[in-house]
Amino acid sequence: MSREKALEFLNELEGRFEQKETKENVTIEILKLHALFYAMEQKSYSNKLTEIVAREDFKNKLGTVKESLTEMYKKLELLEPALLNVFLTESFKDIEEDVFYKMVVLFDRYGLTKEEYRNKNMVVEFFNALIDELFSASKVFDFTPKGLIQLMVQSLKPGSGTVYDATAGIANIAVAAYDYARSNGNDVTVYGQEINENLFILGKLNLFISNILPLKGDIKLGDTIREPKWVENSRIKQFDYVLMNYPFGLRDWGYDFAEKDPYDRFKMYAIPPKSQGDYGFILHALSSLNNTGKAAIVVPFGILVRGAAERKIRSILLKDDVIESIVSLPTNLFSGTGIQVALLILNKNKPAEKKGKVQFVNAEGDYERTRTQRFLQQEHIVKITDTLESFDTKEQYSRIVSIQEIEENNFDLNPTLYFVNVELKTEFGKLVFNKKKYETETPALINIEEIADVIRGVNLPSRRQMENPVGEIYPVIQLRDIENGTIQFETIEKFPVQTRDIERVTAKPGDILVSSRGTQQKIAIVPEYEGTILVSNMFIIVRVASPEEVNPLYIQRFLESPAGQYYFEVNQSGSVMTVLTPNDIKSISIPLISLKEQYEVIKRWEEADDLIRKAQEERKKQYFSIYESLGFGSAIQKLKK
Repeated sequence: MSREKALEFLNELEGRFEQKETKENVTIEILKLHALFYAMEQKSYSNKLTEIVAREDFKNKLGTVKESLTEMYKKLELLEPALLNVFLTESFKDIEEDVFYKMVVLFDRYGLTKEEYRNKNMVVEFFNALIDELFSASKVFDFTPKGLIQLMVQSLKPGSGTVYDATAGIANIAVAAYDYARSNGNDVTVYGQEINENLFILGKLNLFISNILPLKGDIKLGDTIREPKWVENSRIKQFDYVLMNYPFGLRDWGYDFAEKDPYDRFKMYAIPPKSQGDYGFILHALSSLNNTGKAAIVVPFGILVRGAAERKIRSILLKDDVIESIVSLPTNLFSGTGIQVALLILNKNKPAEKKGKVQFVNAEGDYERTRTQRFLQQEHIVKITDTLESFDTKEQYSRIVSIQEIEENNFDLNPTLYFVNVELKTEFGKLVFNKKKYETETPALINIEEIADVIRGVNLPSRRQMENPVGEIYPVIQLRDIENGTIQFETIEKFPVQTRDIERVTAKPGDILVSSRGTQQKIAIVPEYEGTILVSNMFIIVRVASPEEVNPLYIQRFLESPAGQYYFEVNQSGSVMTVLTPNDIKSISIPLISLKEQYEVIKRWEEADDLIRKAQEERKKQYFSIYESLGFGSAIQKLKK
């Protein structure tokens, strides 16, 4: 009912307002007004507010609506100090009188009634519907999907105690945690911090209309890394539960501050990379847990496998035994991006049966979908949370892995790596690849680095560098220059290139080029050609050390096989786009047979492909024969190049 009213209200809003009048600050003021009308129907505030203006009298205040609102907002902030600096902001000052008049008239005609404003559920539903509709089209903010919020909350099952969200946004996660505890007969207090002022305001309003603020929760404005607001006795405040969906891959996250952090959040681990702030937020979450606390954090897949400082941090977290579970989730859960995420469960007080172990859950197939997006239903959430609670092995869905095994895998936490049977989508349909059988039963396995140099291509100049080019001009192979395993030399563009070693990144006959980005792999062998052509960093070059021992075509064919696809899928990482590194390629295990045997299997591969080509030609002849028999064969002509 409330949602339908909200949609009707928004339709009228769209018809009455010019586009310039419905920008972000107007949207914020609409939600403030909704919270004011809610307050006017609550016993704690009603008399003091309505003595200034009764709701039904607003429409008669043409010319003085903004003045009346100013007085009411001041009064509400006085009555409820936790709302100080929420209403009378710069955005309020910037809105003109006639815009406010339109708002109050539309609320009177199409908003909730006075009686409906006394129903908390209707007020919250109306608020959420306004949020969904007003911000979904603008893409100004990305909100955590509701199913993902419920998964986070139900994974921790917060009971009595405190809940904290360090990147609170509009406080939907905090509200969900509070509601979950209340619905199960428990009582929690929620805390949060948010850096964006408009999101902070919406979060305050959300807590207010949900009857949480001020007694059962609050959020504060500020930078969580550089200026944490929840501090006690000069240390980060400790909570029973932490729930977070932080901004992935943040570059300006506070690296310089972290090096001298007065709260020692990073001192015993490592400083996260300057260009990737993910572990800054994860370590802040860990620092915010008390000695028995648990956290559920949504993370991009990259943090599970990236090297350098991030691998060191992972190794210490594992040695400290605070990682309890990792759940790989479906792609496309977030609007507008196909990024794959995981749920990371931290526990500072793991029970005896979980110590020294990590649970991996493969929930990538648990979703419903629309044309453009996937989402979690309650049945998927229950399946995942029941699996987390049981903490046992379920074939191809859950596996309990010792920290020793993870260390043997170089502290990589990609769940795929720890499932013996991995499902792959191949040209032959869905296949199951058994990693253990491959590694124990395949003879003569060696890593690619033992038979080839593995090199990342050269960086291309940025747009700014292209405007003021520095360096010698070279043709450079990019992703679009390879189609169906063949380099399209006629499409190759030239770029000014700066590199210390041109020879190393030059495409040499016999080099195997493997695309380093995206889920669709492109693999090609460089043929004989004239001149000098470089390879871009969109590719990794596999350069066979001894052609007398290894045929490049053999390596290419292996990488295209289900075994090669398995290694690509396991190793790809990245916050936004999946990426392969030279180290990923180096560590791929390949059966090294004699050169004579390599030629024999290459010949068999080619014969198999010939069968397909011949079958396709025969199919084509049959089809055109049918078209002839139907009388329209002559109407179909082959296009002349």
